[in-house]
Amino acid sequence: MPQQRSVDLLNQMTLGQKVGQMCHPPVIIAPDLPLLAFHLAMGRTDSPERRIFDQHISHFNIYGNPSPAQIAAKVNRLQAVAATTALSIPLSISSDLLYEVERGGGIAAFSIDGFSQWPSQLGFAATRDPQLVRRFGAVAAAEYRAVVITNALHPVGDLATEPRWSRNFGTFGSNAALSSGMTLAYMQGFQGDALGPGSVMTMVKHFPGGGPQLEGRDPHLPSKSYPGGNFDHHIAPFKTAIDNGLRVIMPYYGIPVGQTDEAVAMTYNRKILTDLLRDQLGFEGVVCNDWGVLTSRAWGVEALSLAERFARSIEAGVDQYGGESDTQILLDLVLSGVIDEARIDRSVMRILKNKFALGLFEQRYVNEARIAERVMTADYVAAGIAAQGQSLVLLKNQSLLPAEISSAGVLPLPRKAAVYVDGMDTDALSKFAEVVDNPAVADYVIASLGSVYNGRQLAGSDLLSDRILSSVLPDDDLRFSNAIVERLRGYAELALLIVLIDLNRPAVLGDIQAFSDALTGTFGVEDRVALEVIFGDQQPTGQLPFELPASMAAVRGQLADLPDDSQDPTYPFGHGLRYPNHNSTLYIPLDADPKDGE
Repeated sequence: MPQQRSVDLLNQMTLGQKVGQMCHPPVIIAPDLPLLAFHLAMGRTDSPERRIFDQHISHFNIYGNPSPAQIAAKVNRLQAVAATTALSIPLSISSDLLYEVERGGGIAAFSIDGFSQWPSQLGFAATRDPQLVRRFGAVAAAEYRAVVITNALHPVGDLATEPRWSRNFGTFGSNAALSSGMTLAYMQGFQGDALGPGSVMTMVKHFPGGGPQLEGRDPHLPSKSYPGGNFDHHIAPFKTAIDNGLRVIMPYYGIPVGQTDEAVAMTYNRKILTDLLRDQLGFEGVVCNDWGVLTSRAWGVEALSLAERFARSIEAGVDQYGGESDTQILLDLVLSGVIDEARIDRSVMRILKNKFALGLFEQRYVNEARIAERVMTADYVAAGIAAQGQSLVLLKNQSLLPAEISSAGVLPLPRKAAVYVDGMDTDALSKFAEVVDNPAVADYVIASLGSVYNGRQLAGSDLLSDRILSSVLPDDDLRFSNAIVERLRGYAELALLIVLIDLNRPAVLGDIQAFSDALTGTFGVEDRVALEVIFGDQQPTGQLPFELPASMAAVRGQLADLPDDSQDPTYPFGHGLRYPNHNSTLYIPLDADPKDGE
């Protein structure tokens, strides 16, 4: 049993071996130049081999752009190193999400060639299909285990209640009931009915909810804002996960303003991590703080030394340190009597139990020769493609004829029509239509827009690493630029205009909504999948996972912790049309009041 085996191993461990389990730094595999520069800016230069041998570290998360074969080869080599250490503790390898279509996710969702491709979390929320999410989790777990990844640094349980927040892309949307159901299905897909040798352990993040960021600013900045008094609404997905066997949870960077008597970030906040998470919600697993919280984003405890921050976070309830590798600080805190070794033992027991439950001591390696038959199989690829199709949301489908004559919309388009395309693959389009290179001679124009982006957000700190990170995070303007709007307006004057918009970030559509003949929202889909829906090979069945506000004034007037509360939204939560009747809006009513937290 994992419990008894953990006790036996813990009794054999030195203090150094124990604190090594509490660090969870990155291992870089096949990085591109920007990623390498980012890690150099973070000061991450130590080799994983030295960390395994000298510091007894046995948890690493993957950064880089490797293929599945490169991941397996690297991890197998590191597992061989770990096998030669005194206690031969196998490595636990974690990763951010690897499965989203390239244009779909954002900075924290890595897309590596060689794995099956699926919609983003928002896309799954748009499908309203928990069984589909569970199927995805089972496929992803099989592919992860094929390359020795056993810990998933996902899903995101945060709620997208502040439309300007730049991390809305990784959530299941604004509604607590929807997110709770999807989070549970996601976790069950990855872990199975119980954590075992075929499971991948999920780390639901970012407790107690990162969505209500003040004015939607950089998520690494300190202030979580609750002007609507709706703190409990954001806890609901985490409570569901905890009640159903969650083994690891990740608290966020910010300060829960006005929610506790400690004006300190979650990592240092005992009211959040012990009183709420452990005592009230009954969480018994591992608390792993978000990456870099101690060294660069110590909100509320900036005046403390690094050693004092470690001590404060342990006292608050942290078990493991994401992104950190300085085991000497932890060692010194115990040797100096600041931290009792029994407190370290409690954290290490939680960590070891998970490692044993995952079967790593029995199977630390993978067969590299079998990766091709276990990853990106035909069935897995087909399942991902089908899921992408289910995630599209038809927002508008303007009738070509007066309503009293016909209710048919512009979509689906007829085959072999003359189509000009902007922002999509012409080879993919050629399988459906006659591709023309001049919009003036087209019957239809299809324009595909990425997520709205008008410039970079301010950095969370003056550190070089934060400045690099903020350079790819969008500012708070949810309107498309005038240049994009005028380009589309020009198309609309020449032909019937179909616009696809990546809604991994909510958008203020403005005039685009008015002059477009059809609008479709996407959440990470391949062009060929979007075209299958546009040309009627598939029905659009998705529903919006959050509202689309009518204006930036409405955005500024909504409350960050309340879901879908902007004035007169262009499209409400749950909106979605089907063919052929553009008036047949689908909406799943949710009985719960947003204030109820369900």
